[in-house]
Amino acid sequence: MSAAPASLTYTHNGNRMAYTRQGSGQPILFLHNGGASKEIWTEQVNALSDRFEIICLDHLGFGESDMPSSGYTVMHYVDALSAFIDHLAVGRINVVGNCMGSAMTLLLAQRRPELFKALVLINPLTANTARRGVIGWVLPFTTRLPRLSMWVARRIRVSAPLSRFVIAAQYGPRGWRRGLIKPLPGAVTAGATWTTRGRLASMAELFADLTDLAAIDQMWPGSDFPPMAVVWGNANLGLSPRAGRELNSTLRPDRTEFLAHCGHLPMMESPAAVTAIIDEFVSNPPTRQAGALHSVG
Repeated sequence: MSAAPASLTYTHNGNRMAYTRQGSGQPILFLHNGGASKEIWTEQVNALSDRFEIICLDHLGFGESDMPSSGYTVMHYVDALSAFIDHLAVGRINVVGNCMGSAMTLLLAQRRPELFKALVLINPLTANTARRGVIGWVLPFTTRLPRLSMWVARRIRVSAPLSRFVIAAQYGPRGWRRGLIKPLPGAVTAGATWTTRGRLASMAELFADLTDLAAIDQMWPGSDFPPMAVVWGNANLGLSPRAGRELNSTLRPDRTEFLAHCGHLPMMESPAAVTAIIDEFVSNPPTRQAGALHSVG
């Protein structure tokens, strides 16, 4: 394992985005899901930073990044990611994303495929995968009453003990009890993102309009799209793995994985398996074959 990561910031439209850089070699950018932080990738950073340059970003509204009062639409996140990758100036980059991190990567890759070398997309957030998971229970509130949703979200603060449960509840059925008793590496820091009052406003605005997320459900990447692997926690409750299988039929990824017993945070629940997928795919990405889909698991 290499030295401790350097903590850095990048300013986009006046807002600071926190990130870390560690190691050397091919760059891999890691993007977390909503309601978490860059620390969900702790195990992957430890395992891969001796051979890759690992960059972990806190999205605006999360972790150590700024929490502006607004600006959390899907396309705001896509624009910020595009500018951040340009700022890194590392050439074609590998990206590993979870949930909203996967969604913004897909939309940016459609716009600017030349930025990317390979993508590993975990639990991609789309309108369909959200509607058919537990997240779908709150979507009628956020989409039909966006102002009220934002008003409520700006006033919610989750206590520190409850934040541990919020993270553990995202694990699969075999992991959540263990996660409550002994937090997995990175879980305490990732959960702390919920303890700041108003933190949920980012998610309320993100889900106020599903138009851009719905566009991912209709996406048909061509041969110019970067090679991609799609990974699902097969016991994910927040987003629907069944809808994820349908999404794969149109995304046509070069590699698919469904990890048994894992939920929304497989990088924490089954770190060795997720790390191996990332390592294998990034080290030897296939030539993109539009229409081909290699299914595993």
